[in-house]
Amino acid sequence: MSAVQPVNLAASGWHDRGAFAAAALTILLLSAAQAADPTGETQKLISVLQSDAALFDKARACQQLGEIGSAEAVPSLAALIPDLHLSAYARSGLEGIPDPRAAAALRDVAQTLKGPLLAGVVNSLGVLRDRQAVQLLTKLAVDAASGCSDEAFLALGNISTTEAILFLRQALTNGPAGSRAAAAAACLLAADAQRFHGEMNQAASLYDLIRNAEVPMSCRVAATRGAILSRNADRAPFLVEQLRSDKIAIRNAALLTIREIPDDRLATALNWELSRAAPEMREVLLLALADCHNAQSTPAVLAQVDSNRPEVRKTALTVLGRLGPDAAAALIDLLQKNLPAEEKSVVMNALAAQEGPVIGDLLLQALISTPVAEVRIDLIRLLGRRGAAKATPEILKLAGAPDKDVRVAALSALKFLASPHELPALVDLARSCPDEDTRSAAENALVSVCSRSGEAASEIVLAEYKRATKSSERNLWISVLARIGFPKALPALETAASDPDPAVADNALVQLAHWPDPAPMDTLLKAMETGNTAALRNDALVSVIDLATTVVEEDQRPEATVVLWLRRADVAAQSISEKRRILGILGQLKTTESFQLLASYIDNPDLRNEAASGLVQIAPILANGPEASELKAALEKLAGTVGNADLRDRALQVAKTISAEGAPVSLFDGRSLAGWEGNTNVWRVRDRVIVGGSMEGNPQNEFLATLRNYTNFVLSLEYKLVGTDGFINSGVQFRSQRVSDPPNEMNGYQADLGAGHSGCLYDESRRNKFLARCSDETIHRLEKPGDWNRYELRCEGTHVQIWLNGEKTVDYAELDAAIPQNGLIGLQIHGGSKAEVSFRNLMIQADQK
Repeated sequence: MSAVQPVNLAASGWHDRGAFAAAALTILLLSAAQAADPTGETQKLISVLQSDAALFDKARACQQLGEIGSAEAVPSLAALIPDLHLSAYARSGLEGIPDPRAAAALRDVAQTLKGPLLAGVVNSLGVLRDRQAVQLLTKLAVDAASGCSDEAFLALGNISTTEAILFLRQALTNGPAGSRAAAAAACLLAADAQRFHGEMNQAASLYDLIRNAEVPMSCRVAATRGAILSRNADRAPFLVEQLRSDKIAIRNAALLTIREIPDDRLATALNWELSRAAPEMREVLLLALADCHNAQSTPAVLAQVDSNRPEVRKTALTVLGRLGPDAAAALIDLLQKNLPAEEKSVVMNALAAQEGPVIGDLLLQALISTPVAEVRIDLIRLLGRRGAAKATPEILKLAGAPDKDVRVAALSALKFLASPHELPALVDLARSCPDEDTRSAAENALVSVCSRSGEAASEIVLAEYKRATKSSERNLWISVLARIGFPKALPALETAASDPDPAVADNALVQLAHWPDPAPMDTLLKAMETGNTAALRNDALVSVIDLATTVVEEDQRPEATVVLWLRRADVAAQSISEKRRILGILGQLKTTESFQLLASYIDNPDLRNEAASGLVQIAPILANGPEASELKAALEKLAGTVGNADLRDRALQVAKTISAEGAPVSLFDGRSLAGWEGNTNVWRVRDRVIVGGSMEGNPQNEFLATLRNYTNFVLSLEYKLVGTDGFINSGVQFRSQRVSDPPNEMNGYQADLGAGHSGCLYDESRRNKFLARCSDETIHRLEKPGDWNRYELRCEGTHVQIWLNGEKTVDYAELDAAIPQNGLIGLQIHGGSKAEVSFRNLMIQADQK
């Protein structure tokens, strides 16, 4: 860009003051543009527009010229407006240039355009609020043949000059019916602009014009809101008038607008209106008072609690809960009346939602003063829900009340309120409980307090157990200690499992099932196999099954260990229901031993369905193992004998995926990335698992690829994907290739995983679309987010199949003969995320091509 040369304006004939000022302004603008663009970036971008550059480059240059805002770019941008592909980008650039020549260029080019291109220019004139375009836009607005009448109206609404507003008002009142909707929308824009600039009377006049016109209800609703906001002295009566409207949309608009302008004057008007309104209006006014109220609102709302209309009473009670502390006393008084159950529930919820310590003090005072058991129970529950620690001493007293329901309510509240300070009193209460319900509530309270209070609290309970002599007391402390999972108590509880007192031994065996880890499993197994009575052995068996279930759900021990426990339990189990529970757990354990135990029940007609369900679950992960042929035979046998049609089909499907030929091999040695290539800053081996990506961030896609190609194969693996931010996604490439630009990418088939796409087939960096998708419901049902999942891919010729956690999700045939049917296998971590993906048990059974 050349420097601006000094100009002698007087010598050049510039005598007119207006012309002189305009020229001076132009020079100042040019100088400012040069100062803002010292590197000449504008000229570089203009050169891109005038070259044979790609469409993308020109579009980006248009956007950047708008960001720089240099008037020098106006001619080049204007020249591109007739271009169908670049018109929008060019206009965007012009919209960013703060120079009157940008708008002038748009006006000039508008004379030569039609259809969508002209509509785009009209929109841009509106964005720029070009006052000089009003005459052009009014012509276009009344010309239906222009193709941009609606756009012209909206542009005039954005410009909002006196001339534009006058035209819009006339169009709205006297114009053709077909243009009134557009005129109303434009008037709304103009009215909003007037209100924004503080011209409230002019804004209100426009809003009222729209409200009373024959225009769509959406325009009238928006105008109602604006008309309320733009009023001052008469706002309250006007708003109340809208609340009386027979149009629900208008009433709702008024109600919502109250939230924007609550004040004492309006609240007073609403209070007065409520006292005299027709019954059908009172519910609406009550809702209005929920958002706009004052000190006088509480008695006004309270008066409606006695309405003979149930819906009004219920609404009044709900609104009282939103009036703040002033209404709390009234609600507490209502709680002591004989309200219907539904209305009482509303009062309880309203009091629970009240904020501040004052409410808790009022509830506590009411609790102390009321003699009515039912009211006491309600107040205790409210204080417990509110976490009102100040009420703890009084509630502790009531835990020993004569009324059983009061005792139980008090102890239930103490679960949340009691601290270690109250533990001795709770112990005394638990020891002296007169009935089972109270004892259960006391036990729950003790468990909660001990769990929150640390080891010292649990030591107190353990000491009580050691001192206890009665069976009932010993059983109480056993239950508490087992549910706490206090490690120091475990030896005592295991000893209790063989206590001479059958009641104590039985309870200990039952309660040890609740232990938070499998530490008592050996004791339970021993009791299951050698207990003195059949009842004790059976209780121990049930506890073994319960504890094993917890261990599996929380992945606390290796699967092989759990199978050994279940094998012993299976020998001890006598009933069909117990064996069904055992088989259900076995179906979650993907080991050879689990398969063998499940397979032993194929010929049992009472348990065949459970065995089939478990085998179908574990078969995909074992399909390439040494037991593959045995597994295939078991599944085929099930497919011919099991009664459940769905299980038959699933067994047959899985059986078909197991090849009887060739031996599967591992793609991963468990120690290194031998046989793979990829960025080792992204991909590594950790705990015998391939891990890719980082929880610190992944700036781009990264792939780990095999060194050899595969054509026809069955690939099985397990994956786990975790992440905290961005597009949490990964995938398994197959029949794929590395690409040179960018070198971190691969193209080809991808079995997608994560981000709601697991089990789907995507064409990565080639056709860039899903080739086959399963339903969102299927993905949600099958996938375990953040946990290990099983994938199996089967490719044979042009036939591609995918299984997710044992269920087929894709069955795809490639119809494009140009798509290669061989290539690399790859593992992906998606860019733009903070995520990690892990892979294990990668097994492939493939041809030798």
